[in-house]
Amino acid sequence: MAVVDAVVDAVTRDPERKITLADIVRDTGLSRATTHAIVAELVDLGWLRRDDDGIITLGTGLLATATRVLGADRLTTAARPILSDLADAVRAPVFLARRIDDSRVTVVEYLWPQRSSAKTPPDLPAGRRIALRPPICREFLAWEPPAVQEAWIELAPDADRARLRLVLPAVAERGYSIERVADEHRAVIDALTTMSSVPASLRHRVGALVSELSVIDYLPGELVGEVGAVTVGAPVFDGERVIASVVACPNTTMSADELAHIGAATVAAAALLKESP
Repeated sequence: MAVVDAVVDAVTRDPERKITLADIVRDTGLSRATTHAIVAELVDLGWLRRDDDGIITLGTGLLATATRVLGADRLTTAARPILSDLADAVRAPVFLARRIDDSRVTVVEYLWPQRSSAKTPPDLPAGRRIALRPPICREFLAWEPPAVQEAWIELAPDADRARLRLVLPAVAERGYSIERVADEHRAVIDALTTMSSVPASLRHRVGALVSELSVIDYLPGELVGEVGAVTVGAPVFDGERVIASVVACPNTTMSADELAHIGAATVAAAALLKESP
């Protein structure tokens, strides 16, 4: 990475200078072969431009990458107090997932309620990259054009596709996705939450297993009586594009009204983040 920095620094050091490959070799002390390979790769990435006369300048790709990085930093900074308030309001851990590109998101911030005494390791720690593949991350897809949604659904197993075609409009109408706790897992979760002697590490592993086995989300008619949720995720918009998701992690069963309260609080937090400078 240091050699890449050296090449970019040589190109940007004097904006008025018309720099060539030979100039970069001289300025950096790198071999011509190494410099040529690095410049060629950076040109392919769009970070540098090389015209017909051999003059090398900054490319639009580097500027776009820098803009995304700065924007991500601002998003994370703005999210911290909002996530902290949400964690206290819903009495559950929360995290921010940020879109990297059209196929991946990453967890960039994870917070617990301030009064939480048991801060178990998160299922998705900060830095974890997540593929935008069905059935997860539905809040990133529910507002996409139909063609994009259908292409995403086609990546799912055949048995899940009909359900996903019903779930995405339900997520968009409700405003948030729910990673659902299936009926057969409720007794396990309820037992674990009432057994203080159960090690936190075991609760963590069981929680991860329940997440894997959960039914895909809820349709409107299913949100009645006692329901369960591992996570509740609400989108953060930049214009019409979902760039991030605020996710609350109740990981328990509750009444439908309680789940609606968590959902509303999560949507409100995501809206605050959208409005942050």
